[in-house]
Amino acid sequence: MTIRLTRKIDRTTIALVALFVLGAFTIGKSVAAEKTLYERLGGYDAVSAVVDDFAGKLFIDPVVGARFFGMSRDSREGFRQKNKNLVCKVTGGPCKIISRSAATTHGGLGIKASEFDIVAQHLVDTLNKFKVPQKEHKELMAIIATLRPDIFEVEDK
Repeated sequence: MTIRLTRKIDRTTIALVALFVLGAFTIGKSVAAEKTLYERLGGYDAVSAVVDDFAGKLFIDPVVGARFFGMSRDSREGFRQKNKNLVCKVTGGPCKIISRSAATTHGGLGIKASEFDIVAQHLVDTLNKFKVPQKEHKELMAIIATLRPDIFEVEDK
């Protein structure tokens, strides 16, 4: 009877261990399949390329470009880097945000809703240029949309 009980425990133990290992493997696979938006966008190099292109569009835009008038090359590089860190962080990446809040940064500038829309359109154009998949495109734009109330202060008439 002792031998049978031991065999039964051994078989039960082996079955439980097998189920645990299989379950852990399955959970590990599903966690690996659920990548962050940052990872799905391609990581830092991809975010950096998108922000560089996007910022370049802003600097030369006939409407919003005036907001950057007189900004030195160094200040423009700082603007790019702060935006790279912001996009990296809000999409699940490892970067630290090195700028003030959107409300503090843009407060008092009298930014119009139409200017926010121009900036958002430049980002859409850049994401299209880089062929960012629709799912990731929508997710990033939804994050950016949450900044809208903190950035514009003036409704267009």
